Amino acid sequence: MEDQGTTTLDKASLDGLGARLALAILHLGISQSEFARRLGSSPGFVSDVVRRVKKPGAEFLFGIKQTFGISADWLLSGTGTMHGGGGINLDLLRTIRLQVSVAKAAIVQGDPTAKALLLLIRDGRLAEAGNEPELRTYLDRLCPEDPDRDLADELYNGHLWTDDPATQQRNLLAAAVAYFEARKPLDKLAALSRAQESRVQINISPNQRIAGRDYHEK
Repeated sequence: MEDQGTTTLDKASLDGLGARLALAILHLGISQSEFARRLGSSPGFVSDVVRRVKKPGAEFLFGIKQTFGISADWLLSGTGTMHGGGGINLDLLRTIRLQVSVAKAAIVQGDPTAKALLLLIRDGRLAEAGNEPELRTYLDRLCPEDPDRDLADELYNGHLWTDDPATQQRNLLAAAVAYFEARKPLDKLAALSRAQESRVQINISPNQRIAGRDYHEK
């Protein structure tokens, strides 16, 4: 099962899907190669999805649901929990955070722009100012994106199904570590050096073969 048709995903969704797929494999307690074997896919394709290089198709996602019971909605958008069912509505939570920031700026800090925003929201006229670049810049400054908090919310959704507190804490820590390990900058020179070191010469008389190459001396 390879990339049989692709879903429509923007870059943010693709990044999130790769991280959630890595998290799901971690929870299953198997390697990416074993995950691919059970799914009927190739290890290379699974690795490419985790690394956000390729977009999976609907059949790939359906196969994950059928084989491992992992929710396609959760994989695609973080909606609900890893195995389906209700969880935090992440979009609603982000909206609430934004509204809290606007209300605080208007009421506690007396910010005039925030006060104007509150009136627009109250009167249902926010769309009138929605395309103003200055407003978008203001909102980004008022309530900046917080990838770490978004990750925490997604981890919460992904671990609701775990009943044992000790297992839950252990898995949460492992998932957080795996998430940031997957995003460490690649040392390209070190990676090439490892690849070179892994090429072992095996002498098989009367022919000679270099492991990792389709090369035979006649």
